[in-house]
Amino acid sequence: MINYPEFEALLMEQEAGATTILFKYLNILNRYFKENNELTVNGQKEVLEYIYKETTSAHPLIAMFPNLQTFMLKEIDKGQKSIPEILSIFGDKVKKNIDKTINICVNKLIKDGSKIFTFSHSSVVRKAIMEAASKGRRFEVILTESRPVGEGLALAKYLGRAGIPVSLYTDAAMELAISRCDLVLVGADWYWYRGFINKIGTHSALRIADEREKEFYILSDSSKQMSIPPSDWSRDKHPQSQILMETIENVTVYNPYFESIWYRGVSNIIVDGEMKAFDEKNEIII
Repeated sequence: MINYPEFEALLMEQEAGATTILFKYLNILNRYFKENNELTVNGQKEVLEYIYKETTSAHPLIAMFPNLQTFMLKEIDKGQKSIPEILSIFGDKVKKNIDKTINICVNKLIKDGSKIFTFSHSSVVRKAIMEAASKGRRFEVILTESRPVGEGLALAKYLGRAGIPVSLYTDAAMELAISRCDLVLVGADWYWYRGFINKIGTHSALRIADEREKEFYILSDSSKQMSIPPSDWSRDKHPQSQILMETIENVTVYNPYFESIWYRGVSNIIVDGEMKAFDEKNEIII
């Protein structure tokens, strides 16, 4: 039904953060529905459902996709806008809300001399770091490699080439890495009132930061908000060959990419430029 190479690449994407993947998805949908603008409403819905199922099968724990799908179907039923127009509205809103979060992060959290620890490769965190650097702030970024895909390694290369001092540690040295920081910034793929989803290892970073009394902030936007956590974690299984190339009797390899994390120990979650308050149960006051 859709045979674009970029769509196949999106399904195989393992390194990029949720927001980056979303905008690749928006671009693919925009191209398809501009090239196939003769489709009936039912035809549009059939294609959308197919693309959505393929994408969420490949990326089941990214909340942006179900939120976008719900928004698109409602707008299609109204019959007032074309699909490219609907995609533009959704994408523009996400960009504006992310910019608000980045602005708060840069103006209130990243200072001259900051030592920032981050984990994995959140595009929102990366953009906040780059924005702070563009304003002349001098700081250091500390991260770990984020195995098995190496998102942290990719981010280290990106920031280093942009002239930002980076200290890159192995994942096993996370305790040492966080001990050197004064601020932790991470992204999220999905959040609800009790917790959030991010790359596995984030919970360890939170526990270490909490023990060492380091500030820990989540940067997000409301397109990642859900009312409940994911119900099906069965698809968060990835190739054992990333860990162990050969098959050995009596050795079972587990290679999950994501984990669910409570807010206990989190300093704040910034959503659409707003620092959310937590109640006595460590739940977001929405």
